[in-house]
Amino acid sequence: MFACAELWVHLSLFFIVCFKHCFLPAKFMESIVTPFVKNKGADLTDKNNYRAIAVSNADTKVLERIVLGNIITFDSMDKYQFGFKQGHSTTLCTGVVKKTIDYYIDRGSHVFVCFVDFRKAFDCVNYWK
Repeated sequence: MFACAELWVHLSLFFIVCFKHCFLPAKFMESIVTPFVKNKGADLTDKNNYRAIAVSNADTKVLERIVLGNIITFDSMDKYQFGFKQGHSTTLCTGVVKKTIDYYIDRGSHVFVCFVDFRKAFDCVNYWK
């Protein structure tokens, strides 16, 4: 936010090189996960009373903003919604995930998958998205 124009030029060149070479430094993959209490008046020994907050470095956040700004639209979100939608189910989603993984493995690529359980963050999910 408070950086000079030269920093943005260097960052953009760095990100372009990373994308062209399909490489990100290991520090970009690191984050610090901190437990956050949902309800301080509830049982603090209950694991369901905590939400995990992942904090990444500033460079990673800048890159995420750039990428998200280019791939997410409200129209594209609907076609990837499987659960809670008429005529769709999570079984269809499982099939898409398996086909996608098979596609990349058959071509010799590595596949990394992350699953998120939104029940833990139910009170803070933006349902309009």
